[in-house]
Amino acid sequence: MKFGIIFYSILGILALSVGVYLLQYFFILSIIFFIGSFINGVFIYKEYNIHKNDKIEYDENMLLDEVVIKYSRSGRIIVISVYSIFIILGLFFLSCIIIKFNFITMLIVTLLAALTMYLIVKVILEIKKISKAMISINGKGIQIKDNPIYVWNDIQLEKIIVKRLVSRESKHDYKPEVNYLYFFHNNEKIEINIDDFDITDYQLAQVLKIFRTRHNNSGLL
Repeated sequence: MKFGIIFYSILGILALSVGVYLLQYFFILSIIFFIGSFINGVFIYKEYNIHKNDKIEYDENMLLDEVVIKYSRSGRIIVISVYSIFIILGLFFLSCIIIKFNFITMLIVTLLAALTMYLIVKVILEIKKISKAMISINGKGIQIKDNPIYVWNDIQLEKIIVKRLVSRESKHDYKPEVNYLYFFHNNEKIEINIDDFDITDYQLAQVLKIFRTRHNNSGLL
């Protein structure tokens, strides 16, 4: 954790310094570096928050009757910020193009304008994701998005599993880990990637255990 925070801090300071330097020459480009510095700040917060929350131990009385899991706010902010950088670049290049009525110029303007509009739409979609419930867990069972609920009586082997991404080029290198919510529903295997959600794998494992215990103790078997 310390290495990650130090790394992002250095990048953030460098981006901020470049942004301040460019402020007197290219205002639009300086904004890009300010956004880059902001992104590094969000990464620092996210890194700290993940390790802090992993230490939290849940108990029976701590959880409400329903736990709603959404997309990570910090993750959405990072994605929106990255899109914003490319939107600003698109607007910058559009403002630099001298309009001449020839095929090449009009083609470039059209492509840049289309790409910028596409990224604006992507930003709007990312904003909508922030309030969207992805997983709901309660006394009845587990619901994924707006799909019908999977009831506890039909769920088996609910747990968190880790998969390591391996390619031919990276057999002996670092293998990224991906966390999944995993369970069987009427012999059908269900896997949901949870790495982009506002809950850690350790937290979700505790939530599953508590709600399974609540269900077993309720007598609704």
